[in-house]
Amino acid sequence: MAITISDEDRKILKRMHERVDYIFSLYKEYFDALAEFDRTGVLKIHGKVLYVREYHVNEKNYLDT
Repeated sequence: MAITISDEDRKILKRMHERVDYIFSLYKEYFDALAEFDRTGVLKIHGKVLYVREYHVNEKNYLDT
């Protein structure tokens, strides 16, 4: 079963993709900062440290957030 997309639907999809691409490019620095925070526990935007995750050692000597 083949799905056919009308020309109007293609135009709508193209505009939606362009909007998403615009948002990603506009906020890329913030998305990268969140990804770095997940890896390192340090939230840094525009070269300024905004937050550092604190870790605590529990009774089994594991790190908890």
